[in-house]
Amino acid sequence: MTLGFRFGSSPVLRFFLLFTILGCILVMHPAIGVADSSSKRDAEKKKIEKGIDQQQIKIRRLNQGIEKQEQQVQKSRQQERNLLTELEDIDTRIFKQKDKLDVLETRMQEQRQLIEKKKSELDQVQTDKQEVQNHLQKRIEAYYKMGDIGFINVAFSSKTLPELLKFREAFHQLILYDRSVIKDFRDTIEELERAVDALILEEALQKEFISQETREKTKLDQIRQEKETLLTHIRTQAKLHEQAIVEMAKASESLTSALKALKVKEELVDQSFLSSKGQLPPPVSGIVITQFQKQTTNRLGIISRSQGIAIKAPSGTMVQAVHEGEVTFAGYLRGYGNTVIVNHGYKYYSISSRIERILVKKAQKVTEQTDIAIMGDTATLMNEGLYFEIRHDDETLDPLDWLDNTQLTFSQ
Repeated sequence: MTLGFRFGSSPVLRFFLLFTILGCILVMHPAIGVADSSSKRDAEKKKIEKGIDQQQIKIRRLNQGIEKQEQQVQKSRQQERNLLTELEDIDTRIFKQKDKLDVLETRMQEQRQLIEKKKSELDQVQTDKQEVQNHLQKRIEAYYKMGDIGFINVAFSSKTLPELLKFREAFHQLILYDRSVIKDFRDTIEELERAVDALILEEALQKEFISQETREKTKLDQIRQEKETLLTHIRTQAKLHEQAIVEMAKASESLTSALKALKVKEELVDQSFLSSKGQLPPPVSGIVITQFQKQTTNRLGIISRSQGIAIKAPSGTMVQAVHEGEVTFAGYLRGYGNTVIVNHGYKYYSISSRIERILVKKAQKVTEQTDIAIMGDTATLMNEGLYFEIRHDDETLDPLDWLDNTQLTFSQ
């Protein structure tokens, strides 16, 4: 019997074949992993930028809210000043009203005393009048009892007729005088009664004035109380607005701190070269024959101190970018030979020299492990190996601190 199977008939076999093919692709094309790393950084950077935009929007809204709250505080303060001015005016009016009421009360007291005095005078006059009237009544009764002067009265009287006539005339004058006095009393009583009535009327008017002024004062007191209540409310509102400003300011500070943290994170993402320190792939796989700051002698016998490292690799080996960046120089450089300089951002540069053929141009974007040059025997006539240097601004750095040394071997 012949054993056979169709492609993909077994799930395990399908997985094995897929895994093998993917591994081959990754081996043949290492740039795929690099592109994936770059895309992850781009995605993370976009996420951070989005977070920065959101934080900035929140901070801007908070600042707008703080500005509105400050405007409300200013408005409340102006209202408070206006109310204090109004309260001062009301207090002045209340004070004047109180003075006016005090004057009216004093006058009212004086009026009552005057009325009492007039009533007392009236009572006295009425008493005096009653006494005179009683006296007159007695005189009149005596006068009528005396009767007319006739013959019998004259005959039986010890007085003479002229004397009797004179007495009767005097008696009659007394009666007339009493009547005159009574009339004067009546006139005085009427005058006093009119005075009392006038005083009572004036007292009623003063009572009305006092009542009006009291109502006005009560109204002013009520207005003052309402203004004080409103003032308390405004001051409470002002404190609430001020508290809101403090809380918003704290929130703004917190958001600003978060924003700074995001910007630092963004900067770190941008500084992926720095964050990759110790993990950068070497420009070529080979043997490190010269280390940083070591004294070297070229084939002409010239002695110098190396500012980078030299890596020995076979002719035709591809020189690769150690990290993504932009080519800032690609050409012949005196003292270095054919050279490629890549700017990795934030003043970090990698320099690859003593190469046979340059594969990139100035301003070209490269990714990690992009082929940038080819090694050759002609390029290493004076000095052996690929020369590789890392700089931060003008400072040269030890490349071995930055490269993944597991991919390198070192000469004895």
